[in-house]
Amino acid sequence: MAEEDESNKRHRHGLDRTLALSDGVFAFAVTLLVLDLFVPTLSPGASSTDLWQALSKEYISFLNYIFSFLIAGVWWNGHHRGFERVRNSNSTLRWLNLLFLLWIALLPFFTKLLDQYSTLQLGVVLYAVDQAAAGLSLTLIWLYASSKHRLIVKNLDKRTIGFAAVRSAIAPIVFLVSIGLSFIDPNFAIYSW
Repeated sequence: MAEEDESNKRHRHGLDRTLALSDGVFAFAVTLLVLDLFVPTLSPGASSTDLWQALSKEYISFLNYIFSFLIAGVWWNGHHRGFERVRNSNSTLRWLNLLFLLWIALLPFFTKLLDQYSTLQLGVVLYAVDQAAAGLSLTLIWLYASSKHRLIVKNLDKRTIGFAAVRSAIAPIVFLVSIGLSFIDPNFAIYSW
């Protein structure tokens, strides 16, 4: 009995470390997002109107920042929602989590790419690929942890497990569909998000 308790403590400690790393990656990614916002340089004697005009030229950057921040929030919330039911950790779960965090850490890069090339199909597609990969990775985490109640709460019913899997798969499907829409017009893809 004491050995079992010690084993559970080690697994829980590993899970706590996994979640701490995840929160750190999210915090770093959303911080990097704001660093790409441009502060205009005005000549001495510029007016508030000049500042407003310069800032209004950057509205796309602000919208992309807000959108990506909200997307990061959706992934962070989904990650926490899934891990609320996870009770143990193992090497495979940690590797799947690292795969998910890879896409989260790339979010600032793909946001900047989208910001500079939102009218080009490739810029939009690459952003959508990053988001779809993040969502698929998060779905894989849940499918792995919940398979045969491997790492989740033992009394969780199959309906709840299935609902969580479907909910987790919706966002990556939307981003994958948007890739097809980008062939018609990159703006269609962006609006679908």
